Amino acid sequence: MDEGSACKEATLCLYLLVRIELSHARDKETIEVPDRNLIAVLKPNDRCRFHDTGAALQQAADACAGFLGSSQHILVLVNDYTRPTPSAPVLAALDATLRDRDVKYVVCLGTHRPAQPAELDAIFGSEFVGTRRDRIMQHDSRDKSRLFFLGKTSFGNDVWMNRELLWADKVITINSIEPHYFAGYTGGRKGFLPGIAGYDTITRNHNMVTHEGSATFSLKGNPVHEDMTEAAKMLPRPVFSIQLVQRDVKTGTVPPGVRRSGSEGLSPVFADSVATTGLLSIRFGDLFKSFDQAAADAHKVFAVPVQEKADIVLSVLGPPSNINFYQAQRAVEFARPVLRNPSVHITVSACHDGIGNDSFIQVFRNCSSPSDILAPPSSLLPPHSSVLGWHKSARLAQIMQTADLYTVMGIDDTVVNSAFMHPYRTAQDALNAAFARLGPDARVYFIPDAGSVVPVLS
Repeated sequence: MDEGSACKEATLCLYLLVRIELSHARDKETIEVPDRNLIAVLKPNDRCRFHDTGAALQQAADACAGFLGSSQHILVLVNDYTRPTPSAPVLAALDATLRDRDVKYVVCLGTHRPAQPAELDAIFGSEFVGTRRDRIMQHDSRDKSRLFFLGKTSFGNDVWMNRELLWADKVITINSIEPHYFAGYTGGRKGFLPGIAGYDTITRNHNMVTHEGSATFSLKGNPVHEDMTEAAKMLPRPVFSIQLVQRDVKTGTVPPGVRRSGSEGLSPVFADSVATTGLLSIRFGDLFKSFDQAAADAHKVFAVPVQEKADIVLSVLGPPSNINFYQAQRAVEFARPVLRNPSVHITVSACHDGIGNDSFIQVFRNCSSPSDILAPPSSLLPPHSSVLGWHKSARLAQIMQTADLYTVMGIDDTVVNSAFMHPYRTAQDALNAAFARLGPDARVYFIPDAGSVVPVLS
């Protein structure tokens, strides 16, 4: 072999080292991807703030004071531990308005387990919890004695919600807007359904997920979103909405391009907390208008344009998306638009809280293959089954028709296998297996913050 050939061969063997930190591992894991195979490392769009968020939050507090007027019984709804919502600085801004009123705070859990003490501290702040512990409640979707009936949507869904709505004179809801794989976006109407809705109401809503319109960023023609919206329009009390958009939904860091100025008029502590949450947008007022505005902002942050599909997508979930197996599904759902047929998706997630709601696992255990769930008519579990896990299983079964799902998780291998997925000890092991499955020329996307990135073909 001459010198030129040797140089050419050496060039083809170059590796790009991508360093990723697995939160369930003791050390960082370095994975090796041949440079010629790696299409791109996908990250959230680098956006500056849409407006002065410090000033906007003060304006929201002032507008909220005007909205409340002389009302005394105020119900404040906040997101739970599965969302990265910076509720604490917002509540700090509202403190002067709320302190002389009778206020109750409800954690919008949907069907999730109750928040643990440390999680309540993360949501509200430890000092807040210490002084208002007896005013903080956690929604229980299964306790029918704490629900009341509002009506039926055009989708045939009986709407039951938390009775605290009837106690209140007025309602404040605080949400963050991120991509959602079948409701389009989080936030807004989702604070009510599923946030404080009954279990059966949530189940019927979520089990419309196999409809073509039920997809990430999809609102028009999305029956899940439209059903939620109809339910929210039945609310018996006026609502003041505060909708937040952040660039980095897993940390409190200030993203590039976001300055700490513009928080004049706020206390120094509060002004600093506004800056360090990395807020890009604060929309407030009417529930539906503020949601639409914040969703438009969120799309500009989280929709990452790409030029081609990939054979392999490796997605790493950080907190809070990496809390459990149930929540980890968003990684493959967000990557779904750029997965070729056939393809492999690799989900890396700590799952430090285990499986979470295991109903979707139970659905899979009643199947001989994922196709059983989708076969019409499904005598196994019809779309409007009373089993909430059907919606998770059905979505995964759709994806499995064209993609193999590999996992690197803190979940027992037998559980992963029962869901027709393939467990691996390390991301490198999973990546090597994917190349073995699809060939040495397979093209790869790496998404190091998979809860904050939705690749969109442009």
